[in-house]
Amino acid sequence: MAADHQVSVSSSYTQSFPYSDKRQFESPRVHVPPPILDYKDGKPSFIVAADEFEHISTDYGNPVFLDSIRSCHSLHMIHSMLSWRYEMRRAAQPVLPYLYLGPSSAARDPISLRASGITLMVAVRSTKAVQARPAFLNPASFVTNSGISTISFDFDSTYDFVSKLRLIVRAVNEHLEQTCVKMPVENVADIGGKVLVFCESGNNRSPVLVAAYLMIIYGVSAFSAIQVIQSQRFCITMSDDLKNVLLDLQHILEAQRTVSASRTGSVEVPGLSGQTSRTSMGTKRNLDDMDTSDEDMGADSPADDVSSREGVAPFADPIV
Repeated sequence: MAADHQVSVSSSYTQSFPYSDKRQFESPRVHVPPPILDYKDGKPSFIVAADEFEHISTDYGNPVFLDSIRSCHSLHMIHSMLSWRYEMRRAAQPVLPYLYLGPSSAARDPISLRASGITLMVAVRSTKAVQARPAFLNPASFVTNSGISTISFDFDSTYDFVSKLRLIVRAVNEHLEQTCVKMPVENVADIGGKVLVFCESGNNRSPVLVAAYLMIIYGVSAFSAIQVIQSQRFCITMSDDLKNVLLDLQHILEAQRTVSASRTGSVEVPGLSGQTSRTSMGTKRNLDDMDTSDEDMGADSPADDVSSREGVAPFADPIV
């Protein structure tokens, strides 16, 4: 009798959708729109509007140096979509006059390194790949590293990326500052050093570090940084996981600049999404303000109206 009762209960409802946990392990899809191009003189180009702000923190290097390199070179990009050739993916391309992006084959080419004047190589690697093969893409073991400084940047998660990013960007900027002919920098030619950021293909992992560098120095959004990189290295194919890492970094940088600006008084805080907001060191809310805000959300608030919510029930009554 008990068995019959259990059968009747289990069959009284039907699933609306099949069980699936697949989406729990998928990163949100990120679509980067193409930039709006100007075809003046037959050459596609675009200008990335960078927010005006001053570097205050020393987390990423000397603030005076960071402001000077941003002011002496604007992001007026000539797109390579018409001149790009398939063979160019094996070489490194300059995203900035002093910052190159390419594959590991370019880091092993002594002729290319000498012609470009590379003084620092940064290898961007997967932590899991390095654990499996400790010598994986180790720039210190390249025969071409004679007289060239090397750095390795290993990450797999957003936490690894953000926690190690400051040290890497600061090391890059300190290297560039040491090679400057004079300070402050008045022209990009005053920077004597050049940096090559590379991964195995130069298309997926290393562009993330270059994009983060652009976001930090120029204050551009994650999408704008990707557009700048793809305009010079047309073959990049960043995964959704890595794009989401940049979007997370964008929110972190916005918060950092908001806090830095609030400490200096009431100023306009630039946002990486292109919006500005005014922040000041205002007074905290008192108890009366908190009581008033709580009273505004009464029982008649739409947020408390459960009947107004829409959705699909996970189970439905069987059709008789």
